[in-house]
Amino acid sequence: MNPIFNVARRVEPLGYPLIMNPISLLIKSAATQHQTLGWAFGVVVLPLCVASTVLAQSDATAGAVAAKPVVAKPAAPATATPVVAPTTSVPKVSAPPVTSTQSVAPTTSAVKASATKAPAAPPSSAATTAPSSTATTATTTAPSSTATSAPSIATTTAPTNSFLQFEGAPIELQLNTGLWLPRLRGNVTYGAAGAPNLDLSTALSLDALEPSFYGDINATWKNWTLRVTGTSFKSTGSIGATGAGSFGSTAFVAGQNLNSSFSYWTAGVEAESWLWRPFSKQEFPWLDAVANESLPVDLRIFGQVGARAFGIDQSLTNAATGSSSSFSETFGTAYAGGGFNIYFDTREALGFIKRFDVDVGIEAGPVWPGDGGLFMQINATGTAWLNNNVGVYFGYENLRQNVNTNDYELNSYIGGLIMGLSVKF
Repeated sequence: MNPIFNVARRVEPLGYPLIMNPISLLIKSAATQHQTLGWAFGVVVLPLCVASTVLAQSDATAGAVAAKPVVAKPAAPATATPVVAPTTSVPKVSAPPVTSTQSVAPTTSAVKASATKAPAAPPSSAATTAPSSTATTATTTAPSSTATSAPSIATTTAPTNSFLQFEGAPIELQLNTGLWLPRLRGNVTYGAAGAPNLDLSTALSLDALEPSFYGDINATWKNWTLRVTGTSFKSTGSIGATGAGSFGSTAFVAGQNLNSSFSYWTAGVEAESWLWRPFSKQEFPWLDAVANESLPVDLRIFGQVGARAFGIDQSLTNAATGSSSSFSETFGTAYAGGGFNIYFDTREALGFIKRFDVDVGIEAGPVWPGDGGLFMQINATGTAWLNNNVGVYFGYENLRQNVNTNDYELNSYIGGLIMGLSVKF
């Protein structure tokens, strides 16, 4: 027997014969049609039949006002959950699974009507209990999909290995102070045409290891770094002349004792900017930074320009004759170059060292006054950061000077190991 017709027969004893209700006649007529048409028609009409019976029963029992008609709003397509009536008054009636927008909307309307307008009914009423179970299903199922999807959108976890943890204020200051251990190498000629070319090491004994101070302070903003740097160096030596020669107006012959000195100072300003980060999501500086980027290794290719002044003061004294000659001049240079920085995140590998940086750079430029002078700087350092603010560094620094002015020609370099302390604040 058709389930719709069966429901119609069982609802008759509630107090109103279905023959008096036009909707009941329509249900009985539909029950005689084909089975498929009966299922579809019953899904639409059954909630209306139940709602009509609820209103009639409520008027007869309590004399309350009739419920205000509610226009059902179309709901989003969903697979309707089978509605089962409790067994307190009528047997369970299950609707077949149907994908329909109308199967959800009437149920919502019936719930709103009974919750806002209809007075309370006795617990034994089947019409009052049935929408209640429907409301439970609606309120339980709908939030569950929202609760599942919402956290997946809102949750953002910061990466464990992020070099942003080492980033400081918008403008970060870093002070590097170090002990430089350079030696002087090269040759010098001072005098008129035909003056000998003297080796700074073997002829003048100026190649001793001379501990010197080296320092710089850096201000970094985004991809730009402004640096002020400086150092000084002095070497002295005494040696017996191995042959005849001269330095300026001072002449010497083999066997005479020569006392020499060489002093050097320099100070400059440099501007540096990284140009390419091949391992980063922010590959070029004009792209937006990625706040949650995780980089166990970061490579930065940078360009640099700078200007500095340096001074040279050299003298030679013939101890046998007392004759002495000296040269003193201040030079200037503007240079350009580049290099790379590699940052290694070592927190997991070493623990006590948070990060290890490798910095390599080379710059060169012309020198004035003079004729064909050249300045060159080569440096390579490694810094082990013990925390975000304090690190120790070591490496190699080389300053090369080639000057030619006023009968004085020097082709030399001052280079050696360097080590010190880096502090960020």
